Amino acid sequence: MPKESKRGRPLDPAIQQQRKEQLMDAAYALLEEKSYRTITIREIAERANMKSAMISYYFSNKEGLFTALIERYATVNFKQFEEVLKSPEPIKIFIRNAVSHFSENPALSRFIADEMLSQQGPLGEKFITMMPKKVATFLPAIIKSEQDAGRIRADLDPKWTAFSLMNMVVMPFISAPVREKAWEITHQEVTSDAWVDHLYQLFLVGCTTPPPRINN
Repeated sequence: MPKESKRGRPLDPAIQQQRKEQLMDAAYALLEEKSYRTITIREIAERANMKSAMISYYFSNKEGLFTALIERYATVNFKQFEEVLKSPEPIKIFIRNAVSHFSENPALSRFIADEMLSQQGPLGEKFITMMPKKVATFLPAIIKSEQDAGRIRADLDPKWTAFSLMNMVVMPFISAPVREKAWEITHQEVTSDAWVDHLYQLFLVGCTTPPPRINN
């Protein structure tokens, strides 16, 4: 059996990682119920069936715990985005993956809207470094490769084009109350294959009527 430290803290790295995961899972579960600001260390510990001191031991404080939670999300996110580069339709796969991630993590979407975008703080800065800055490098490169292949207009700025695409994907999730109450567009609609195709076609073709075909 693995030995325990005198303070009851496991020395086995696997057990330590398991307990970190339990605390992050508990924090995420609470995030589905309430805002980050109202979640307490005690609540997280109780949800994970641990003592509050374990949060300080593993993460230093609540901010450290939620930073680790975002890092875990970002790691999974970017591993799955690797398939984008292998696809013959990288932009469509990117849209599909991004919609899937926001769909499967509504609590994180609300967390981003409530705590990251509306406030200036160290947690928000860490989030920007871990997620948006990586996308701001990754996505323009995909746009540029599609321009080089002749599938996207060459006169468009890759960074501006990528930023516009990200807004199309992200806004329906971080502005969910407005989408649902004002526009009456449901969560099921913006997570459907039809919505993915809508975004893809709107991004590539726009809203203009295609010119008539000329028969030779």
